[in-house]
Amino acid sequence: MSIYLVKEFSTTEAMSKKLDDLPLETIPVLTDKEIRTYDLTEHEFTMKEGISLEERLDGKVSLSGKPFVVVVGNERIYLGSFWSYLSSQFNPNIPKISSGWNKGSDNDMYKIQYGKNQDPRDDTKIFEALKGLGKVINF
Repeated sequence: MSIYLVKEFSTTEAMSKKLDDLPLETIPVLTDKEIRTYDLTEHEFTMKEGISLEERLDGKVSLSGKPFVVVVGNERIYLGSFWSYLSSQFNPNIPKISSGWNKGSDNDMYKIQYGKNQDPRDDTKIFEALKGLGKVINF
């Protein structure tokens, strides 16, 4: 499992495109190798020591968010957005990972938030990939 940033598009623009048509960065911003645990019930994950998602995203998450795609193997699973706590703009109806995105933050736990029906976070491919690596808790 990996999370890739979407190139060229805002969150709103990415939401209007087909998942397979979104241009992704070449290198993922996060891989399963950097995740310590993933709580399947709460959709919360913790980072391995020394890995800083805040640092990787420093300056990349605007007040309108930064779209990403969750990928398992070579298959795109769903579109989400890194979102800033400071944003008062349109709140997208897609899964979000929120933070202040401050370089130097010691945050190592993140929640993928989503409150709608047909939750894409529950895709069995994500579960199987993380379970196979021994990273899933609360399933």
